[in-house]
Amino acid sequence: MPDMTEDNGLNFFWGKARPVSVDFETDSSIHPLIAHMLDVAAVAILLPGSQRLGLDYRQLGMLVALHDIGKLTPAFQAKVPECWPEQAWGECPDEVVASRHDVDGLLLLDRVCREELAPLFGTASEGFDWSPIDKRRLWRAVAGHHGQPVSINDNQNREFDVKLSTPYAHKLVSLLFDLFRPPPIPPYHSLDHLLQLEWQLAGLTVQADWIGSRREWFPYVRPDDVADFAGYFWNKALHRAQGAIVQAGLAPVSISPFQGIAHLFPHIRTPSPVQALLDVTSLPAGPALVVIEDMTGSGKTEAALVAAHRLMASGRASGLFVALPTMATANAMFDRLAVAYRSLFQASSHPSLALAHGRALLDERFVSVLAPDDALDSAVLKKDREQAAEICCSAWLGSETRRALLAQVGVGTIDQALMAVLPVRFATVRQAGLAGKVLLVDECHAYDPYMQEEMVALLRFHAAMGGSAILLSATLTKAVRQKLMDAFREGLRQEESVSLSCMAYPLVTVVGAVGAEELPCAPRPGLERSITVRQVREEAAVMAEVSSAAAKGAAVAWVRNTVDDVIASAKALKEKGIETMVFHARFAMVDRLAIEREVLARFGKNGTTADRAAVLIASQVIEQSLDLDFDVLCTDLAPMDLIIQRAGRLRRHTRKQRVVDCDEICIFSPDPVADPDPKWISRVLPGTAAVYRDPALLWRTAKVLQLKGKIQSPDAIRELIEEAGNISDVPDGLMAASDEAEGKGRAARGEAMRNVLDYEAGYAPDSALWEREVRTSTRLEDRPYVTVRLGVMKEGQVWPWAALQEGALAASHERKRAWALSEVSVARHALASCPVADTQQEAVAAARAEWSRWERQAEDQFLLLLLEETEEGWRGFGRNEAAQDVGVCYDEKYGFQILKGTLT
Repeated sequence: MPDMTEDNGLNFFWGKARPVSVDFETDSSIHPLIAHMLDVAAVAILLPGSQRLGLDYRQLGMLVALHDIGKLTPAFQAKVPECWPEQAWGECPDEVVASRHDVDGLLLLDRVCREELAPLFGTASEGFDWSPIDKRRLWRAVAGHHGQPVSINDNQNREFDVKLSTPYAHKLVSLLFDLFRPPPIPPYHSLDHLLQLEWQLAGLTVQADWIGSRREWFPYVRPDDVADFAGYFWNKALHRAQGAIVQAGLAPVSISPFQGIAHLFPHIRTPSPVQALLDVTSLPAGPALVVIEDMTGSGKTEAALVAAHRLMASGRASGLFVALPTMATANAMFDRLAVAYRSLFQASSHPSLALAHGRALLDERFVSVLAPDDALDSAVLKKDREQAAEICCSAWLGSETRRALLAQVGVGTIDQALMAVLPVRFATVRQAGLAGKVLLVDECHAYDPYMQEEMVALLRFHAAMGGSAILLSATLTKAVRQKLMDAFREGLRQEESVSLSCMAYPLVTVVGAVGAEELPCAPRPGLERSITVRQVREEAAVMAEVSSAAAKGAAVAWVRNTVDDVIASAKALKEKGIETMVFHARFAMVDRLAIEREVLARFGKNGTTADRAAVLIASQVIEQSLDLDFDVLCTDLAPMDLIIQRAGRLRRHTRKQRVVDCDEICIFSPDPVADPDPKWISRVLPGTAAVYRDPALLWRTAKVLQLKGKIQSPDAIRELIEEAGNISDVPDGLMAASDEAEGKGRAARGEAMRNVLDYEAGYAPDSALWEREVRTSTRLEDRPYVTVRLGVMKEGQVWPWAALQEGALAASHERKRAWALSEVSVARHALASCPVADTQQEAVAAARAEWSRWERQAEDQFLLLLLEETEEGWRGFGRNEAAQDVGVCYDEKYGFQILKGTLT
């Protein structure tokens, strides 16, 4: 066996490998481990934001380089026997003890190389030094670079071929010390600062490893090329890292100086009161929380961007992430930000704007601005990409949701931000994406108890990491505002309680380490409204209202609380000769996106009188963040905040002429009698009772609206919200159901508190149950859902539904996108499996082979439903959770439906 201390033996350990079919004479089949470690260290040093860790670049380079030291083990090196380091260890054995290299890395760092690494840690002037526990925090951060923290079990303190690995581990540490020459890291006096470093280092290491592992940016080199480690690092690794960071879309950017709202939004000649307030009001030093409560149409988003730019220009943030409740609202916000985001940065900078949600790559606008990896590295882009250079996102950032959060400006669903505080793989990447940014959350009232507790954890975590946040809402209760403020101040380690008291509306609350300031704001001129509330007791009366308005050529909307009610009402109106548009969440994505575009075109700000003469029956998908404007609005009874949101879609814009000129909202609701019985809501609106589980909340909403007779904004908004939310007002007949709903809310909050990451515990495996993202959900579902992909047999093959709707999606390179556009989400109790005939199994298997590996493996979560065209439309068959056969129908107008009745 060769001498294990031979210097050049270390060069033959591989860190990355590819098949040996590559001609070794012209290209290397391995990338030496030391080269990969130095590549990743170079990326970490040069990444914008790395200075936030407070480490000298030599200390940071040394720490991050050690992330893959666990690959110096037989268990890892034997994964590719052809690349076994025979020059160091002789012939590859037939068997080795299996182990994970991240776990082995922690073992080498924390135990085997403890003495060799001791010079990296200094001693304070007071005489105290690093404890083994505190050192372990840093080793966990760099070793757990595969998405979750690792630990050393007692049975892993084995002789896992330590005799083979130890000399090379010691030699590697010695070489890294010679290369980086890091000054000793002083011990941390504050646990808060050490915790922040631990979490930040974990995120930065993964980010650097992802970039440093891309072969296109870091070509494989031969062992001889790293014989001079220092030469490789200074002459190759740093140069390649600089280019890779640019190509990844993460090049340094410069924030433009704040010059007032007119600089950001030249079209705003007269700022609204909330915009003017945030243009000049003082912001506290350090991380800040700004809560903006104002009416729909008041310009809250622009006001928030003004505040965000001020925080960025003052050096407290390097970018922005905007979180919204749904994919549809995120898509709409992406379009709005595409126009304005460049003004946040100097003209010479090229900041990335990314869309971050599970279906971002299905959005044509976003896909159109994705730049190829090599384009961002060019001095001049092709002429046909000049516009994309202004609104740009690298393919590396945009092609993966977790990476999209790393863009300088991101827009996505709130779920993407919440996963930063859940024990899911690569949560630290999301944390890195949010770190140093302003977190802007729109519609922050729209959360159930489970998500609200997650939001509390996110604010606490974000503040502890030094971030600022801006929250927007038209309807936020004082209690929720207090809870969100308390969480942010807890993250800032402020133990002194601060009570909020102002009940004005509109209102801006500014929170910092020193306290909170509540700033009443005038309403935007022209938004003061008095919308009459007319309650109707029977569905037929709503149908008559819709029919009458439709006959006059009005733009009419009826918001129903369940998809089944949406479809039933649309079909009932059709029988009366009234054609309707239908919009809900149970359409295949290709059809839903098309409907969304048509709805925005017809009923948006620029909709013409002729186009607007239509009836839309929709679910809750239209109640938030979509800029829609109707002449007549009907809605099922819902909690007060949602009624107010829906009312914001009535007569939203100024128009010269409306065929129905009346500020009135029609609410389908049972009479809020003084002594309602337990079936008060379910008797009239059974679907509503299933969606909104607290009948007392619905009863108080109906009672208050009946008493007031109108929605007076802004003067009475706060009063309406607080009175409807008064939990002490519960009639006897609804007490049992209300108590049950409250109990479920407490249970949901408890479950959320158990699920969220404990910042104080650090990046430790025993602090939470770490899972894949598909297993730890950001939303608590009473009924689990499955993803159903619609397919059609054509010419002996299974085609994605979307490929039949859009011919371009039939191309082989578009199949992955076509399948994603063919998805619809369905409750598992209604459809749990989709058996296929023996004659179709081969074709179905071939279709599923086009899916990703984890989608294929998750057969209980991703179903393939075959549709067949019949005289009645497209039909399919499956089984529900009770293993009963069920029939399915699907069409572009009504969406996905489970057929009623027993199948024969």
